[in-house]
Amino acid sequence: MDQPITLAFVGYADPENSAAASAYEDAVLPLLAHYDARVLYRGRRAAGQPAELPLEVHLLWFPHREAFAGYLADPRRRALIEEYGEVFTVKHAVEVDTIAGGAEV
Repeated sequence: MDQPITLAFVGYADPENSAAASAYEDAVLPLLAHYDARVLYRGRRAAGQPAELPLEVHLLWFPHREAFAGYLADPRRRALIEEYGEVFTVKHAVEVDTIAGGAEV
């Protein structure tokens, strides 16, 4: 079976979509548990920071690639995307390797 993977997600949202973007993440991230995946870190832009900076930053851990693929294809996730619409203006997701500062999962 594949090795675990860690993904970093960075999402940008216009000020008028910030509340919807955060609400979408509140609704979608709990689905990770169904795939034995988890949120290692979730942060939101600090008050007073420029709106041009990312709204949300996540580190997500998946036990294997099949879990990640299952999460992406989850019909509940797709329904939430349809419900909330495209809440982020820009999204980046990158697979990362721990170099320093992370605990073994």
